[in-house]
Amino acid sequence: MFHDLEINNQQAETLAQMESNAIAYMREMTTEEIKIAFPETPELEDGQTYWALFGADGAPLMLASERVEIASSAFYNNLKAIMPN
Repeated sequence: MFHDLEINNQQAETLAQMESNAIAYMREMTTEEIKIAFPETPELEDGQTYWALFGADGAPLMLASERVEIASSAFYNNLKAIMPN
């Protein structure tokens, strides 16, 4: 189920400490940020933004060009997706 909640960085750290496999967070990222978080990603067009899904522990799970794709993936995998601010 997708939950469009905004949380701050401290709350995100608390989620990471929970080590929950039922919670994930999604955020919009630039190509430059993606190269760091997803180092094995094929070449992407510079200056674009994408959406990424991360486990509560910060592990990268999925990358997509549209937010709805990330939300759908989270739902399909029984994850509650939240958006940190």
